Amino acid sequence: MERLLAKYTNSYASYVILFFFYDLAFAFFSALISVYLIGKGYSASQVSLLISVAALANMVTQPVIGSLTDKYGMRPVNMVMFAATCVSAALFVIAPNFLVIVGTYAAMNLLMNGVNPTVERMATSSPYSFGSIRVWGSVGFAVGTQLTGIIYDAIAPVAPYVGVIIAMLIAIFGFWGTNPRLAETEAANIEASESDEVEPVSTKTLLSNKKFLYYLVLQILFSAVTGAAYSFCPAFLTSKGLEASTASTILAVATLLEIPLLLFSSKFMDKIANKTLLMGIFVLVVIEMVVYGLNMPLPLVIVATFLGRHPPAIINIMTNMKVVNTIVDARQQIAGLALVKTCQSFGTIISNNIGGRIADAAGYPAMFLFLLAMIAVGLAGVVFFQVPSGNDKKLFS
Repeated sequence: MERLLAKYTNSYASYVILFFFYDLAFAFFSALISVYLIGKGYSASQVSLLISVAALANMVTQPVIGSLTDKYGMRPVNMVMFAATCVSAALFVIAPNFLVIVGTYAAMNLLMNGVNPTVERMATSSPYSFGSIRVWGSVGFAVGTQLTGIIYDAIAPVAPYVGVIIAMLIAIFGFWGTNPRLAETEAANIEASESDEVEPVSTKTLLSNKKFLYYLVLQILFSAVTGAAYSFCPAFLTSKGLEASTASTILAVATLLEIPLLLFSSKFMDKIANKTLLMGIFVLVVIEMVVYGLNMPLPLVIVATFLGRHPPAIINIMTNMKVVNTIVDARQQIAGLALVKTCQSFGTIISNNIGGRIADAAGYPAMFLFLLAMIAVGLAGVVFFQVPSGNDKKLFS
């Protein structure tokens, strides 16, 4: 038994289990929440309220979770959050009224997003290449998206949320078996932060980093545009005459385009400078918004969806880890990633609300032109962003 445990510790299998089942749980959790609530008799405005409350809870707690992780260590904080997610999901399944549904869903959201910066960073700190690890997250999410619909119809509408509990328990087993390089250095970071010889770090010192603050603004703009586009793209496709099933197939194929980028990330992420990566993803989203905003023919819309939906998103996840690793103190890596996620949530909340109103008043093309203006401002900001290349970090090799 001891030999098996020793063989499992920090094995490739432990990372596969963690990433596959964590993202599987995330898909179960998020894929059909609006359908589930409307099926229970709640209104669209109540669905919007639940999503807004969950996003706000996530935005407020992310910096706190990041600071706790940097202060007390990756394992204790994240093991507690994994376990608390299972408890929240169980309470959600038996929730007797809308108020409890909102509270437990918000708890699941902030906890699952709370462990996300650590999980993503682990992919760059394992003994294996980033792509060979992170790809299992994309596979897990794709599988979960398909399974959610199947078990929702075949078993019960609440079944996917039972699936969250099962998937997270298996993910805990994966997390327990990992031992990435960041775990080896966090004790030294904690000791250094407590030493009288080293200036202690805090959220205040993180926010005094002007380069990081500039980067946060860029992430707000990028996430505002991509978040709204992600929400309204399915409706836009069906408004162009596609059946819902056809639109779903297009979006599923678009998801699969993440996989080659992840598998070959070691070939380009450590060779292309941070600024160039940022410019590339902003340009792709600009092209997508131009095609949508000008209401171009359906074939061009589909091509723009393939190019601008998931490829920029997954490259942004990788670039974000690289930029934060480049410009943020080593003792505040998790806090920095958490703060970026907070700002991304803020951008998504604002753009979804404004975008929805524009779409109702003037149509989807007008909304996408508004988003085009936002992403153009972000692209101009990238041009003037002075950031080291980060290629010396070798996070993805």
